[in-house]
Amino acid sequence: MSDEPNNPPAPANLEIDLALSFQPAWVKETSSPEKLARMADRFEERPDRSDRSRNPRDNRGGPRPQRAPGRNDGKGRPPRRDDRRGPRHDDRNAPPQPRPEPPLGGWTVNFLPEPRGVEGLARQIKASAITYPLFDLAQLVLEKPERFLVRLDRTGGPALFQLVADGSVWLSEREAISHATTRGLEKFYRRERVTGEPPKGSYLCVAVCGLSDTLLGPPNYHDYQDKVRKLHAAKFSRMPFEAYKSRIRMVRDEASIEKWKQEHSTKDEYYPVETPEGTDPVKLVTPAELERHFQEHHAATAIIALGDRVVLPGTAIVQSSAHAAQRLVRYAWEDLKRFPLSLAHTLGQGLGSKGLQIFKAHENITFVSVARPHHLDRVATPVSEGLGTILEYLENHPRISRADCRKALSPVRPEGAEATPDTAVVRDLSWLLHEGYVVDYARRGLEVIGRAKNPAETNKKRQHHPGRETRASSPPKPSNESRRVEAEESAPDS
Repeated sequence: MSDEPNNPPAPANLEIDLALSFQPAWVKETSSPEKLARMADRFEERPDRSDRSRNPRDNRGGPRPQRAPGRNDGKGRPPRRDDRRGPRHDDRNAPPQPRPEPPLGGWTVNFLPEPRGVEGLARQIKASAITYPLFDLAQLVLEKPERFLVRLDRTGGPALFQLVADGSVWLSEREAISHATTRGLEKFYRRERVTGEPPKGSYLCVAVCGLSDTLLGPPNYHDYQDKVRKLHAAKFSRMPFEAYKSRIRMVRDEASIEKWKQEHSTKDEYYPVETPEGTDPVKLVTPAELERHFQEHHAATAIIALGDRVVLPGTAIVQSSAHAAQRLVRYAWEDLKRFPLSLAHTLGQGLGSKGLQIFKAHENITFVSVARPHHLDRVATPVSEGLGTILEYLENHPRISRADCRKALSPVRPEGAEATPDTAVVRDLSWLLHEGYVVDYARRGLEVIGRAKNPAETNKKRQHHPGRETRASSPPKPSNESRRVEAEESAPDS
């Protein structure tokens, strides 16, 4: 199978706004529409306190609220913090719970950045000339399944089957067919809803899904098992089937039984989209008939057996695949979020192929930038007055933002004039950033690259350090072995 995944995500889901992602957390939360809406709701619900004094001591005339007695003293004082949390020593002494083994053995998981997402990152870094930590970019890729691909390598595990329509992965062809007949039938079948007579007979109870409150019908009705299996595959496929069945409850009130009869009077009938000429379309009513028809006419082309290596979209295997495959990938996903070394290495190679530079700085952190940083010797290489002014200002004001730098170096505008930055300052600063003489680190600011330290000069300074010379000139202390030999030689003969 090709390394190109089926059903790639939409380009809109791959975009990562680096300008927003590297802002402080409080800025992102406050600027979100949901956050602003919640703040507005709380402001409207806040009571009017204009008639109260700002000093709480002036409002002592009203009755004091009575607090509920605590669990320990009964004097109205709240319990201690440790008492509310419960005994902590039990949690500290309890042995760590081992994580269960993934149910799908014999397959290894590797994560790859989505190629179109890498292009979007490279395009933003080139346009903004901002330098980002490589591992932070890898963490952004792991935030959403749409931004990465999953590569599965077989090392002796069971065979896997893929539904081409949505890219989901299943342990058997039957599971893939069951999933195909519950989701995405529009490509193969046309659905018609017809109304008939409600079920006849006397029913004592109906089954209700404990997770979605869906009426499943009486347990002794002929299509009860098919409806349970269909609802599980459509909405709760991540949960084991036996665990889902344990959440079903029985209801015996007449209103629920009557409601189920009215709902069951409406049925869905399916007809194949492609029907040979001169033949009437086949009507399919029950899920069993639908699965049988799909297996006979569509399974050969709609379901494929995967090889020993396959690359899948992250959304397909994380959200729509078999429960065992989802658990396998989610375990590896959570482990990689802690330290995304392998993904950062692959992402660095992809960004490097787009013309970006990878280097280390600031306590050996790996960065991605438009240019590799290097020092500009203004004595050996004279520069223009504008460039020299920018470099001198940044040397005296380290870690300043780009906007503050442009504002400080722009000429003073007369009163009433529009405060726009000087185009010469913008042009010169952009040239310094793209040449690598100045680096704009995300969350740090602008920084002028200084002269690299010469290792020979560093070693020479260490050798001529006054403290080091004094210690080196003092005679070395004798070892225990030399002391023992001297003692034996000076001892008198017996």
